[in-house]
Amino acid sequence: MASELPFLERVGDRTPISLEILPPNRGVGLDAIHSFIESLGGWRPAFISVTYHQAYKIEENDTRIWNRKKPGTIGVCAMLKFQYGLEVIPHVICGGFSTYESEDFLVDLDYLGLNTILALRGDPRKGDDSFTPHRDGHRYASDLVAQVGRLNDGDYMEDIKEPKPTTFTVGVAGYPEKHKECADPDMDIQNLKNKVDAGASFIITQMFFNNEDFFSFEKRCRAAGISVPIIPGIKILTTKRQIEVLPEIFHINIPQQLKEEILACEDNAAAMQVGIEHSIKQAKELIAHGVPCLHLFSMNNTAAITPLLNELK
Repeated sequence: MASELPFLERVGDRTPISLEILPPNRGVGLDAIHSFIESLGGWRPAFISVTYHQAYKIEENDTRIWNRKKPGTIGVCAMLKFQYGLEVIPHVICGGFSTYESEDFLVDLDYLGLNTILALRGDPRKGDDSFTPHRDGHRYASDLVAQVGRLNDGDYMEDIKEPKPTTFTVGVAGYPEKHKECADPDMDIQNLKNKVDAGASFIITQMFFNNEDFFSFEKRCRAAGISVPIIPGIKILTTKRQIEVLPEIFHINIPQQLKEEILACEDNAAAMQVGIEHSIKQAKELIAHGVPCLHLFSMNNTAAITPLLNELK
């Protein structure tokens, strides 16, 4: 599998470490992204994944239009690839796209040589309680993965003479504590297996704060016949408020002891230090367990991830 996924190859005895970043808000420019990359001091992550966000409704002159707060995923990926020579994995989402628009997006990525992607259903639109697919789009990430597989076979949506097959490698998301919209843990694993059976080659998990949740999830995946690499996702707590906000948004649990330590902090600086120390313990245990890579949800925050990287590099 290492030869199929070169970004997971180890350098010596070091476990690869990857990062997830956000594109800038519309109109802000790329200065902060450049500063973030340069702050890494020459250290090269195994890959950087770049998120993609659904458009949301705004009112303008009594007309409802769609706006995307964070455009530029393709541009950020291209900049990181061509200016810094980094391995980059763009997120590709179902939400807001017809299948034809998904194909157009994938063609653009193929032309840029961005041939590893993370295929996701995507979150509901801002203000919506549940996910609503585009009327001509995919409801499930497994369907998007299958579409990518057809492109890899040269099967485009239109009849094309002598079509050029794409060469995408596809990753998908996994949920150690179950996807928030799935009531049955066993069905959640089956949904993940559907994505792998459709052609996914690796899994990146949602954040978790108790490694036992990951270990249990990994065992259930293997028992279900999922054999692809499973990359654990780590989020460093940086504010006191996150112990309330993150469980509400992502439906994950924060261990009681960690909650109490965060609540006892006088300010966010102290809370971030607690979060960093917890993430270091998590990371070291996961590395000892033999995970193929550690994926850090950086939120473009150098101050939070640098101490962890210094411990692990």
